[in-house]
Amino acid sequence: MIRHKCPHCGAKLKTSTELSGRQGRCPTCLGVVDVPEEVAAVDYLAPSRTELGSLALNVDDNTPLPTAVADVAPDTAGLEFKPPELLGRYNHYLICNGKEVVATWEEDGKGWMVRVKDGFVRASSNPAQTPSMGTFVLIEIAIEVEGPIKRLTGVHAYSIPAAIALSRLSKSDHAILASLEGRTTMSDRQKALVRQRVNAKFLPSIWEGTEGLL
Repeated sequence: MIRHKCPHCGAKLKTSTELSGRQGRCPTCLGVVDVPEEVAAVDYLAPSRTELGSLALNVDDNTPLPTAVADVAPDTAGLEFKPPELLGRYNHYLICNGKEVVATWEEDGKGWMVRVKDGFVRASSNPAQTPSMGTFVLIEIAIEVEGPIKRLTGVHAYSIPAAIALSRLSKSDHAILASLEGRTTMSDRQKALVRQRVNAKFLPSIWEGTEGLL
Protein backbone atom coordinates (compact mmCIF):
# COMPACT_ATOMS: atom_id res chain seq x y z
CA MET A 1 0.00 0.00 0.00
CA ILE A 2 1.33 3.45 -0.99
CA ARG A 3 0.54 6.38 1.33
CA HIS A 4 0.50 9.86 -0.19
CA LYS A 5 -1.49 13.11 -0.28
CA CYS A 6 -3.83 14.71 -2.80
CA PRO A 7 -1.99 17.78 -4.20
CA HIS A 8 -5.29 19.63 -4.58
CA CYS A 9 -7.12 19.24 -1.25
CA GLY A 10 -4.45 17.67 0.97
CA ALA A 11 -6.48 14.54 1.74
CA LYS A 12 -4.35 11.62 2.98
CA LEU A 13 -4.61 8.75 0.52
CA LYS A 14 -3.59 5.12 0.45
CA THR A 15 -3.32 3.41 -2.90
CA SER A 16 -2.78 -0.15 -4.00
CA THR A 17 0.81 -0.79 -5.14
CA GLU A 18 -0.57 -2.08 -8.47
CA LEU A 19 -1.34 1.57 -9.34
CA SER A 20 2.22 2.80 -8.69
CA GLY A 21 3.21 5.43 -11.27
CA ARG A 22 -0.31 5.73 -12.66
CA GLN A 23 -3.06 8.31 -12.22
CA GLY A 24 -6.44 8.31 -10.57
CA ARG A 25 -8.91 10.66 -8.94
CA CYS A 26 -9.03 11.73 -5.30
CA PRO A 27 -12.32 10.49 -3.76
CA THR A 28 -12.58 13.69 -1.73
CA CYS A 29 -12.19 16.46 -4.35
CA LEU A 30 -12.12 14.34 -7.56
CA GLY A 31 -8.85 15.98 -8.63
CA VAL A 32 -6.36 14.02 -10.74
CA VAL A 33 -3.63 12.44 -8.57
CA ASP A 34 -0.27 11.02 -9.67
CA VAL A 35 0.41 7.90 -7.62
CA PRO A 36 4.10 7.98 -6.55
CA GLU A 37 6.43 5.15 -7.45
CA GLU A 38 7.37 4.36 -3.86
CA VAL A 39 7.51 0.69 -4.68
CA ALA A 40 8.26 -1.05 -7.96
CA ALA A 41 5.22 -1.20 -10.18
CA VAL A 42 3.97 -4.64 -11.19
CA ASP A 43 2.23 -5.66 -14.37
CA TYR A 44 -1.27 -4.29 -14.09
CA LEU A 45 -4.13 -6.73 -14.39
CA ALA A 46 -7.47 -5.01 -14.71
CA PRO A 47 -9.59 -6.04 -11.71
CA SER A 48 -13.19 -7.08 -12.03
CA ARG A 49 -16.07 -4.60 -11.75
CA THR A 50 -16.79 -6.01 -8.29
CA GLU A 51 -13.25 -5.22 -7.19
CA LEU A 52 -13.32 -1.71 -8.61
CA GLY A 53 -16.74 -0.50 -7.58
CA SER A 54 -16.21 2.61 -9.74
CA LEU A 55 -13.82 3.96 -12.36
CA ALA A 56 -11.94 7.22 -12.83
CA LEU A 57 -10.58 8.57 -16.10
CA ASN A 58 -6.86 8.83 -16.84
CA VAL A 59 -6.70 12.27 -18.42
CA ASP A 60 -3.55 11.42 -20.42
CA ASP A 61 -4.71 8.49 -22.52
CA ASN A 62 -8.46 8.22 -21.77
CA THR A 63 -7.92 4.80 -20.21
CA PRO A 64 -10.21 4.07 -17.25
CA LEU A 65 -8.32 3.54 -14.01
CA PRO A 66 -9.68 2.27 -10.70
CA THR A 67 -9.93 4.77 -7.90
CA ALA A 68 -12.65 3.24 -5.79
CA VAL A 69 -12.52 3.72 -2.06
CA ALA A 70 -10.97 0.25 -1.81
CA ASP A 71 -8.01 1.47 -3.90
CA VAL A 72 -7.62 5.13 -2.98
CA ALA A 73 -9.22 6.28 0.27
CA PRO A 74 -8.56 9.04 2.79
CA ASP A 75 -6.91 7.80 5.98
CA THR A 76 -9.53 9.87 7.78
CA ALA A 77 -12.45 7.93 6.29
CA GLY A 78 -15.11 7.43 8.91
CA LEU A 79 -13.59 10.06 11.24
CA GLU A 80 -14.92 13.48 12.11
CA PHE A 81 -14.70 16.08 9.35
CA LYS A 82 -11.91 18.62 9.92
CA PRO A 83 -12.69 22.00 8.34
CA PRO A 84 -9.91 24.19 6.93
CA GLU A 85 -8.48 26.53 9.56
CA LEU A 86 -7.73 29.57 7.41
CA LEU A 87 -9.06 31.18 4.26
CA GLY A 88 -6.53 30.84 1.44
CA ARG A 89 -4.68 34.04 0.60
CA TYR A 90 -5.25 33.85 -3.16
CA ASN A 91 -8.60 32.06 -3.02
CA HIS A 92 -12.01 33.59 -3.43
CA TYR A 93 -14.98 32.53 -1.33
CA LEU A 94 -18.71 32.72 -1.91
CA ILE A 95 -21.56 31.90 0.43
CA CYS A 96 -24.69 31.05 -1.50
CA ASN A 97 -28.23 30.06 -0.79
CA GLY A 98 -30.28 28.29 -3.43
CA LYS A 99 -30.42 31.23 -5.84
CA GLU A 100 -27.84 33.94 -5.15
CA VAL A 101 -24.54 34.93 -3.54
CA VAL A 102 -25.21 36.29 -0.05
CA ALA A 103 -21.59 36.89 1.04
CA THR A 104 -18.11 37.10 -0.53
CA TRP A 105 -14.50 37.17 0.65
CA GLU A 106 -11.18 37.90 -1.00
CA GLU A 107 -7.84 39.09 0.37
CA ASP A 108 -8.46 42.83 -0.09
CA GLY A 109 -8.62 44.00 3.53
CA LYS A 110 -12.39 44.39 3.56
CA GLY A 111 -13.19 41.03 5.16
CA TRP A 112 -16.51 39.34 4.50
CA MET A 113 -18.98 41.36 2.44
CA VAL A 114 -22.69 40.60 2.82
CA ARG A 115 -25.46 41.32 0.36
CA VAL A 116 -27.93 44.09 1.08
CA LYS A 117 -30.60 45.61 -1.12
CA ASP A 118 -28.24 47.93 -3.00
CA GLY A 119 -25.09 45.79 -3.16
CA PHE A 120 -22.58 44.50 -0.60
CA VAL A 121 -21.42 45.95 2.73
CA ARG A 122 -18.81 44.86 5.28
CA ALA A 123 -20.12 42.20 7.65
CA SER A 124 -17.91 43.48 10.48
CA SER A 125 -19.54 46.92 10.33
CA ASN A 126 -23.05 45.71 9.62
CA PRO A 127 -23.75 42.61 11.76
CA ALA A 128 -27.49 43.27 11.63
CA GLN A 129 -27.38 42.74 7.84
CA THR A 130 -25.93 39.24 8.16
CA PRO A 131 -28.54 36.53 7.41
CA SER A 132 -29.58 34.72 10.58
CA MET A 133 -31.75 32.02 9.00
CA GLY A 134 -31.54 29.80 5.96
CA THR A 135 -29.54 27.04 4.31
CA PHE A 136 -26.17 28.09 2.94
CA VAL A 137 -23.11 26.64 1.20
CA LEU A 138 -19.58 28.05 1.43
CA ILE A 139 -17.77 27.69 -1.90
CA GLU A 140 -13.99 27.92 -2.10
CA ILE A 141 -12.57 28.96 -5.48
CA ALA A 142 -8.99 27.73 -5.16
CA ILE A 143 -6.42 29.81 -7.04
CA GLU A 144 -2.77 28.91 -7.67
CA VAL A 145 -0.36 31.78 -8.34
CA GLU A 146 2.94 31.31 -10.20
CA GLY A 147 4.52 34.68 -10.82
CA PRO A 148 2.10 36.70 -12.96
CA ILE A 149 0.05 33.62 -13.83
CA LYS A 150 -3.07 32.64 -11.93
CA ARG A 151 -4.81 29.30 -12.39
CA LEU A 152 -8.04 27.84 -11.10
CA THR A 153 -7.07 24.59 -9.37
CA GLY A 154 -10.30 23.53 -7.65
CA VAL A 155 -13.76 24.45 -6.45
CA HIS A 156 -14.86 23.03 -3.09
CA ALA A 157 -18.26 23.35 -1.44
CA TYR A 158 -19.00 23.03 2.29
CA SER A 159 -22.33 22.97 4.07
CA ILE A 160 -23.07 25.47 6.84
CA PRO A 161 -25.38 24.39 9.70
CA ALA A 162 -28.73 26.19 9.63
CA ALA A 163 -28.49 26.83 13.37
CA ILE A 164 -25.26 28.77 12.89
CA ALA A 165 -26.27 30.47 9.64
CA LEU A 166 -23.87 33.33 8.97
CA SER A 167 -23.65 34.94 12.39
CA ARG A 168 -19.88 34.40 12.60
CA LEU A 169 -19.05 36.43 9.49
CA SER A 170 -19.00 39.66 11.49
CA LYS A 171 -16.58 38.27 14.12
CA SER A 172 -13.50 37.55 11.99
CA ASP A 173 -12.54 36.45 8.49
CA HIS A 174 -11.87 32.84 9.48
CA ALA A 175 -14.51 32.26 12.20
CA ILE A 176 -17.09 30.75 9.84
CA LEU A 177 -14.71 27.88 8.93
CA ALA A 178 -15.08 26.28 12.37
CA SER A 179 -18.82 25.92 11.70
CA LEU A 180 -18.61 23.97 8.46
CA GLU A 181 -20.34 20.57 8.63
CA GLY A 182 -18.57 18.86 5.74
CA ARG A 183 -18.18 18.77 1.99
CA THR A 184 -21.28 18.99 -0.16
CA THR A 185 -22.25 19.27 -3.82
CA MET A 186 -23.21 22.42 -5.66
CA SER A 187 -26.45 22.93 -7.54
CA ASP A 188 -26.39 23.99 -11.19
CA ARG A 189 -27.34 27.49 -10.07
CA GLN A 190 -24.44 27.65 -7.61
CA LYS A 191 -22.02 26.44 -10.30
CA ALA A 192 -23.26 29.24 -12.55
CA LEU A 193 -22.59 31.77 -9.77
CA VAL A 194 -19.02 30.48 -9.47
CA ARG A 195 -18.50 30.88 -13.21
CA GLN A 196 -19.84 34.43 -13.04
CA ARG A 197 -17.45 35.27 -10.20
CA VAL A 198 -14.40 33.85 -11.99
CA ASN A 199 -15.27 35.56 -15.27
CA ALA A 200 -15.75 38.89 -13.49
CA LYS A 201 -12.52 38.76 -11.46
CA PHE A 202 -9.99 37.01 -13.68
CA LEU A 203 -8.70 36.83 -17.23
CA PRO A 204 -10.03 33.94 -19.37
CA SER A 205 -6.67 32.14 -19.11
CA ILE A 206 -7.44 31.12 -15.53
CA TRP A 207 -9.74 28.42 -16.92
CA GLU A 208 -6.96 26.70 -18.91
CA GLY A 209 -6.77 23.02 -18.06
CA THR A 210 -9.92 23.06 -15.94
CA GLU A 211 -12.41 21.69 -18.47
CA GLY A 212 -15.18 19.83 -16.70
CA LEU A 213 -14.42 21.33 -13.29
CA LEU A 214 -17.78 23.13 -13.31
